[in-house]
Amino acid sequence: MSPYSLNRNIAVNSIFPEAPILKAIVKEQEMDLQREGNSSRESNPSSYAPKLRWADECLTERHDPPALSLDERGMIQDCSKSFEKLFGFQRRDLVWQHFSRLLPQLTGVDLIQAGRLNPLLNYLCHCGHHYQAQNRQGDTFPCNLNFVRVEFGGKRSLRLIVNPSSGLES
Repeated sequence: MSPYSLNRNIAVNSIFPEAPILKAIVKEQEMDLQREGNSSRESNPSSYAPKLRWADECLTERHDPPALSLDERGMIQDCSKSFEKLFGFQRRDLVWQHFSRLLPQLTGVDLIQAGRLNPLLNYLCHCGHHYQAQNRQGDTFPCNLNFVRVEFGGKRSLRLIVNPSSGLES
């Protein structure tokens, strides 16, 4: 079972393993997924493949979420294989392009303000605000974003993790 097949409570549970309520929620979700798998197999015995969410299909490895490495101005420095698959681009097509090419809603938004990650953008991302991402074909899809500030060898950069969503969550 992929860690992306359950909602955010899994991630919280892995951070706070002593939280009994979260463990109960996770157990309930695992049971729901098992029931869904069993009911689909009963109704269609030839179908033994587990149901995957769209985000799972874009993961090339278990620990390879769709992500970009950005400089502080928003220029793309690198991308993960799953990001390439999700958006339909190759790495060479994206390097040194501005990230707003893929997230048009964020055109003109400064990622860094006063030496820190843009507080409004950071707040909206933590609240689960849905953004519209645009793939190579021009199709849009809803997603949640997470920005992480990274420093390595005295150089600062940002990691943008894209989590495709159904758009039905509130």
